[in-house]
Amino acid sequence: MRKLRITGRVTAVLLSLLILLSVGVNAKGEKERRSVYIGGMTFGVSFSTGQLKVGGFDEVETENGTVCPAKEAGLLCHDKILKVEGKEVKSAVDVTARVKECGGNEINMEILRDDKTINVKIKPVISKETGDFRLGLWLEDGTAGLGTVTYIEKHTGKFGGLGHGIVKSDTGELSDFSKGIVSEVEITGVTRGEAGSPGELRGSFLAHRLGTVTRNTNKGVFGVLTDLPESFCAKEIEVALQGEIKDGGASILCTVNGESVCEYGVEIHCLDKSGDGAKNFIVTVKDTSLIEKTGGIVRGMSGSPVVQNGRLVGAVTHVLVDDPCRGYGIFIENMMETANTVAKEQQMKDAS
Repeated sequence: MRKLRITGRVTAVLLSLLILLSVGVNAKGEKERRSVYIGGMTFGVSFSTGQLKVGGFDEVETENGTVCPAKEAGLLCHDKILKVEGKEVKSAVDVTARVKECGGNEINMEILRDDKTINVKIKPVISKETGDFRLGLWLEDGTAGLGTVTYIEKHTGKFGGLGHGIVKSDTGELSDFSKGIVSEVEITGVTRGEAGSPGELRGSFLAHRLGTVTRNTNKGVFGVLTDLPESFCAKEIEVALQGEIKDGGASILCTVNGESVCEYGVEIHCLDKSGDGAKNFIVTVKDTSLIEKTGGIVRGMSGSPVVQNGRLVGAVTHVLVDDPCRGYGIFIENMMETANTVAKEQQMKDAS
């Protein structure tokens, strides 16, 4: 269970999304070259379990000092949030919307504690750092985090994410969910990665919803975008076939400054063309500007597109804990095969 920090927006950690597409086959049985929109921009995803609980508290620095409105109002860890201002809430994004709507006025929060329903009144405060209304509250609503788009199917908006599955923290098994929400985010900072301590992108979930996630697999999550992040640039790129990928120079695209997608130099090596998992090659960051900003690969960059010789070859999936300048990547073809399987399963389900 991962936690979300509730402000006037939702601050989250983790995750990195990528966009998946299928490869066509011509009459001769040969794989056809496809073009997609390349990503690199960040966005957020949350999977709600329907149980929104208080996970902790956070001090908010204001013009008049440091305070924690939620704690001062009497909320306790493990309280279940039922309603805010009389409206049901099932995700941290819902709470964020209610806080924003209040315009700084006191809000009423209905909670469940020890099988008893209690009403608590909380007055949000303005953060000196960001200017947002905050409650000083961390909420648990399933799994949530930041993501990096790898690519988008040009005509359908279909997408997938991560290049690996979203798993339960206690068992390592794939998380079960019926629907996930994709939201626009704003990067607010970076925790640098160090040997033995992976870093992470930090950001805020905005109220703008971009689409939904419907499937979680060991090679990524899948869904549909109904809207696009403001940072999206409709730049097309050809998709490389696995046999075209070589050891050597490449680049990754990601967003770490909260404004624009940037390209950074890397090397890819140790190609495992016999494997079909999410760790098909090693990515080593060579670009000193990225190392200065993040320490290398950090959480939130998984899904960053990997480009070689002008073609999309895969996506970053994991960081190596003992060396933040190195991480794993997945072949784009492996992701596409999974996307095809998911699409066929959905078609069969819809037809039944």
